[in-house]
Amino acid sequence: MDSFFFEQRRENVFIGPICEHPYPAHIHDVVEIICPTTGRLTLTIAGQKYQIAAGDIAVVFPYLPHSYDETVDLEGTALIFLPDTIQEFCRTFRTCVPVDPIVPLSAQCGQIVYLNKALNRMSGDPEKTHLILGHLHLFLSYLLPYMNLDTLQLESHKNLCQQILVYVAEHYTEPLSLESTARALGISRSYLSHFFSQQLKINFRQYINMLRVNQARLLLHDSSISISQVAYMCGYGNERTFHRAFCAMYDQSPSQYRQTPNVRKDGPFSL
Repeated sequence: MDSFFFEQRRENVFIGPICEHPYPAHIHDVVEIICPTTGRLTLTIAGQKYQIAAGDIAVVFPYLPHSYDETVDLEGTALIFLPDTIQEFCRTFRTCVPVDPIVPLSAQCGQIVYLNKALNRMSGDPEKTHLILGHLHLFLSYLLPYMNLDTLQLESHKNLCQQILVYVAEHYTEPLSLESTARALGISRSYLSHFFSQQLKINFRQYINMLRVNQARLLLHDSSISISQVAYMCGYGNERTFHRAFCAMYDQSPSQYRQTPNVRKDGPFSL
């Protein structure tokens, strides 16, 4: 296996400054869109090196190993979000990979450029939550048609990492175990356990709980869904187990999370 680690993010949506760099190879279950406004960046995505400059856009789909390598005077905005945040594009992000993850400035239409700048301006304003999400939706509507996408080929051995993570992402609301998952994927239980503990630095059960709790955070924004319903929709057999898992990850109960404003007022937009 190539060397990378799993990065767990605490927010469902983040729009703010590009992360510190250089940053080592990692994967995550979110989409990461990198929009530099000044300078340039060399990054590696799925083993391929790319260079982007001010105005270019790099789109990293979930479960693709990537790293920030060399940078020169780099500033800009990162758009990071769970695919489930905007349901219209969720399946695209879960089942496809870009042939070329870079959309250069010269290939962008005026709407992409405008929406990119608008998201950058609004990133620190907690009063514009819905407007920001609306702009993000439009941004993706214009951006994705400019990308040549391939269906993720899960039968290839070299894509075993993606195969494992995509399978879990599609079935995490079901009663998954190491044994049942390994059997469905045609690999050994020990290999699967080693993949999570040694490669991703997180054990299988922790990873399932992370996916379930992240989905629960989205559902908790809808006050018409009871907390017990949220628990069952996310794969928990009872509300007590859900409560324990949620508290362990976010240091507050589901009901406290529902009652607390979820957008920071002193920094980038996060939800």
